[in-house]
Amino acid sequence: MHSLVAMTSLVRRAVTCRSTLRGGGIAVASLLALILVPASAGQSLPAAPLGTGGGSSTAPATSAAASFLSPATELDSLRAEELLAPAAVRRPLERYLGRYSADRVLVRRISRAVLREARRQQVPPSLITAVLLTENTTLRPEAQSSVGAQGLMQVMPMHAGARICNSDDLVDVDSNICHGTLILAQNLRRTSSSTAALLRYNGCVRGTNTPDCRLYPSKVLARASRVRQEILSSASALATLN
Repeated sequence: MHSLVAMTSLVRRAVTCRSTLRGGGIAVASLLALILVPASAGQSLPAAPLGTGGGSSTAPATSAAASFLSPATELDSLRAEELLAPAAVRRPLERYLGRYSADRVLVRRISRAVLREARRQQVPPSLITAVLLTENTTLRPEAQSSVGAQGLMQVMPMHAGARICNSDDLVDVDSNICHGTLILAQNLRRTSSSTAALLRYNGCVRGTNTPDCRLYPSKVLARASRVRQEILSSASALATLN
């Protein structure tokens, strides 16, 4: 077992070779240093304020992933996920989503949309996937709740039409995931913790319009942890073969 100092050194070296990670050639030692124990499932961690500037004005310059990093250490599995190239995330994500739908074309489209919005809006793909599956476990794009929330991420119609999403059709896979991720990213920036952000996403702020809505954050965070560990385990296995 590596000491904390040794692990910190390896992670720093992994960060310096980010271009290598993005290119898909992942060094075994660096990757193993990144496969770390995640924050406890359901644990609420402080949210860091996100800045803007540079690039698109609609996307934060600082990652919303900061909301889920432990203040005590950077040796967190979320940081490892953030450093992986999209190509390293796509297959394990598709495999995970495939457990909820036999429609491979739909699963592939959802996976690509999640990865695109994760990168564009700086929200971890594991968290987007967790919210999506908690909202819509059957992966039905046409799903509509009793209060009118629509699509994969159960977005309310009043949120439709964001310029960044290029469409107000909440039944469309790409548009719905774009809008859902946008709402999630905004909540992460505006609140003090991941729990508060997820409560806002669920509409459980002042009332209890959703049964057991206070349990929503712990459900999402537990699922996000499982998704993230599967992604990292797959990347680790791939690295050992190279």
